[in-house]
Amino acid sequence: MRNELYSINLDKTHQSIKYPKYFLNFCLIIIGTTILYLLSTNSYFYNLQLVQIDWSISSNSHNNVDLISNIIKEKENMWKINLQFSQPLFQSRLSPYHPYLPIHIYTQNLSSLRNISKLILLGNEFFGDETWGLHTREKSSQEPMTHLLCPYLAHYCEITIDKKLFSQADAVVYHIRDHINKKQAEKNRRPYQRFVFVLWESPTYTPKLNSYKGFFNWTMTYRFKSHIIASYYSRNAYIHTSSDYYQFILKENAIKNLNLNFKKSDHQLSDEILANKNLGTVAALISNCGGRSGRLMFINKLKRYIDVQVYGRCGEKCPENVDCREFIAKKYYFFLSFENTLCTDYTTEKFFSTLEYPIVPVVYGRTNYSYFIPSSGFIDINDFPNVLSLAQYLKQTRDNKEKYLSYFSWKKDYVWGITQFFSPFCDLCLRLHLDSTPNVIDDMDAWWNENACQGPRKLKS
Repeated sequence: MRNELYSINLDKTHQSIKYPKYFLNFCLIIIGTTILYLLSTNSYFYNLQLVQIDWSISSNSHNNVDLISNIIKEKENMWKINLQFSQPLFQSRLSPYHPYLPIHIYTQNLSSLRNISKLILLGNEFFGDETWGLHTREKSSQEPMTHLLCPYLAHYCEITIDKKLFSQADAVVYHIRDHINKKQAEKNRRPYQRFVFVLWESPTYTPKLNSYKGFFNWTMTYRFKSHIIASYYSRNAYIHTSSDYYQFILKENAIKNLNLNFKKSDHQLSDEILANKNLGTVAALISNCGGRSGRLMFINKLKRYIDVQVYGRCGEKCPENVDCREFIAKKYYFFLSFENTLCTDYTTEKFFSTLEYPIVPVVYGRTNYSYFIPSSGFIDINDFPNVLSLAQYLKQTRDNKEKYLSYFSWKKDYVWGITQFFSPFCDLCLRLHLDSTPNVIDDMDAWWNENACQGPRKLKS
């Protein structure tokens, strides 16, 4: 009997010795699994610095389970809290070259992106087109990023129209001029999602937004203070040849056969080009004969002192089978880039589409045009006390060859050819990766409509 008890005690002692070994093996398996998981995720290099488990495990204490559990929970909580700050906080920067805008693909460090993909859902239609002209009919696709001329982001973002993927979307973009199923969106939205307010029209032609309080997180418009700049510049983009982005896109074009055709604009007009400007001094291309800016009224006053020809629906038809804007640029000295509304930063193709042509834009809008090009490249009617002084200046500039040609000198270092109206989606992709700061726009109507527009300028004749 004594021998049996001795044998039983030995077995118990042997089991008690084995128990810490089993526990140690168990812990090693857990730790090994955790490491394999971290290695398999894209945020490994960030998590590696955060998850540091104490390897000094005492085999003599049965409190190791609680100890390890507490350590893991503490480190997991630290990981969750600090993940969004594991890279530098997003900062909106201005480009060092014109246009002086916070265009992210021009100013952000592309190498800081993590190798994960963000999903962008087109939440509604764009003037009735569910694909927004991006032809993304599949469940999700990386192809639009190439179509948007940012193929270097193809593996970082996908764009979809599949509403079944709503809960998976990192951003849901809404064109405010089309119907939005607001109740459904609020019902299905996730805390981490960005609802993006998208608009290219001025507040004058925008519905009231009082029902969207606390609904949107980001804005994507032409306004300089938007989270994503969606300027009409994108349709007629020009890039400085010394910019980092131009050097980068040159390499992308060569490696990936993007078929981008960069072209220079005339910055030294020949005598032949000047001699061909034989139809008149000033011209405009206007299709909306209304508008709140009173531009046609202003033009009629200007006609008293200098020859002005209006083309489009509000004037003469352009010759058939020609680009009307290009025709005007060849035949006239000055182009009236007058907006139909005078709203904050509202600047359309009336300005941007003339810049690559041999004609000087005369601008009328509520924006700082020197953000787009040097002030030596345009004439702003707001710099003149009355219509007569403007007309006199135009005549003097037309008759002074050296002075007239000086308006084109800024183009020497710029190229055109990277144009896609929806390229701001590239910026949206970047910001989804770089900006994790929570944001809610409390009063969308106030942000968009308050003190946004003004009436026509009253100029003396």
